Amino acid sequence: MTLQKRDASEDKSAIMDVLNMYCRAMDRMDRELALSCWHTGGTDNHAPLYAGSAEGFIDWLWPTHAAMISTHHMIGNCLISLNGDAAGVETYWSVTLRIPKDGRVFDYRGLGRYVDNFEYLDGRWAIRHRQSIRDWTRTDEYQTPPGDSRFSSVMQKNNPEAREILPQRDRSDYSYSVLGLYI
Repeated sequence: MTLQKRDASEDKSAIMDVLNMYCRAMDRMDRELALSCWHTGGTDNHAPLYAGSAEGFIDWLWPTHAAMISTHHMIGNCLISLNGDAAGVETYWSVTLRIPKDGRVFDYRGLGRYVDNFEYLDGRWAIRHRQSIRDWTRTDEYQTPPGDSRFSSVMQKNNPEAREILPQRDRSDYSYSVLGLYI
């Protein structure tokens, strides 16, 4: 029996898809999609916030994120080192969390890196272990801009009558209707 060799660029693309799906899952509060980023039995270390199973991480995170007004996860530079059915991956991340607390609202901003151990198992790449490393954080109290709370008063609206598509933190978000991402 001859094993078919996978294409490295396809493997790297599949790994990038998992990383992007993780960000999407966090911001759209799509628990199933979030869990699909790890293999069964996978682990996560976001210490001191959480260290343990990936499923436990999602269970801990969900009510925390649900209490927030909004979340915005982004990834940037990514290095992927393939070694057969394993890969070491370092991905720079940026997160902004809008958090209500004691009648006030705060914006938490963080920068860091995910250092992941990926595995190719059962025909798919997924995370076996994630180590999150925070490089920088900042928290500021949010100040509502005068007038329109969604746009700065210095921006003139070209079409004020046009209906704005507002973000949703679930599968009713407009992007699901376009991308057709259903698990």
